[in-house]
Amino acid sequence: MSDGLPRLKYPLPEERQGREADESLQARRQATGIADPAKVATYPRIAGVPCLVVGDEAASRVIVHMHGGGYRLGYAAGWAGFAARLAAEADARVILAEYALAPERPFPGAVLQALRLIGALTSAADAPPVFLSGDSAGGGLALAAAVALADPGCLTGVVLLSPWIDLRVQASSYARCAETDGLFSRASATAAAGEYLQGWPNDDPMTSPLLADFAGLPPVCILASSTEVLADDSAELARLLAISHVPVSLLMRPGLPHDWPIVTPEAAESAHAVQFIANFIATDWRGDDR
Repeated sequence: MSDGLPRLKYPLPEERQGREADESLQARRQATGIADPAKVATYPRIAGVPCLVVGDEAASRVIVHMHGGGYRLGYAAGWAGFAARLAAEADARVILAEYALAPERPFPGAVLQALRLIGALTSAADAPPVFLSGDSAGGGLALAAAVALADPGCLTGVVLLSPWIDLRVQASSYARCAETDGLFSRASATAAAGEYLQGWPNDDPMTSPLLADFAGLPPVCILASSTEVLADDSAELARLLAISHVPVSLLMRPGLPHDWPIVTPEAAESAHAVQFIANFIATDWRGDDR
């Protein structure tokens, strides 16, 4: 590894200087709850990244989860409830990364942090199985990190919830599901992409991992609503994984909001989603011939 990074298949640029968040974005962060810097300072650091760790330290598996928020919102503590439910169902220790947000830290800052986390957690000879997970923009971040690896087999699996994996923002579902998705839209996606990319191409596989080479990826679990604007991203990813001979488990349900296991934790569908993920994590996808 160089600079804490594992060997990479896709090159990444050096970190770039960002810009301050404008007043509107700062107000949105405050309204949705921002992590207390003093509390974040107490989080353990893994590969230099503050991480909120949920679940039993002796659990048989590790799940590294990248939270959603369009790369510019969100904080680890806001996902602690989901992490606790998943940790209990999957017999796992869930690590929530407090990765740096745009526009202060644009691409590739968060991808580099995710890769350093993976490198630190998988490099030990006695490392437990490590799964990489993410929701919404965090799903795009998780997939970008997984496909960047020269040896993606260091991961046992990848879990993606309503992943935003194509920053070109051109899928038909942006129009088809505009009236049924109250949480995400073409306008918000375009604005968030601009804050994150800051001039970097939106068709780079590291910013739009739907365009990446998926050969060699471990099994992938995808959950999405068929009535959210990102529905086509998930369906197309499942198709591309299948033709790349990557085991893929897809759950798409109608009439549910974007990122429903996170935003509607009390719903029966969300409990089912957590169980679906736990079953995926518990499955030995290698079979008897490997």
